Amino acid sequence: MAMEKPNGAKSAVNTQNAQNGPGFVINHNLLALAMGFVPDQVWQNIYNDDVALARGTIFADLDKPFIGEEAVSCD
Repeated sequence: MAMEKPNGAKSAVNTQNAQNGPGFVINHNLLALAMGFVPDQVWQNIYNDDVALARGTIFADLDKPFIGEEAVSCD
């Protein structure tokens, strides 16, 4: 069972009564599935509507066409 924090939240790591490992047990049900970081997009270099629809993005800076093969080195 997870330890209770002072604010009522439960910790995913329990350091008491460890049965499987060196002093701690992880409760995977309390861990976050994933965390993402997405920086703000600057509104610059905007395509016209018809070009944006054809390219799949309104931002020219994000237009990275798929070339259909593995990444090519810049050497």
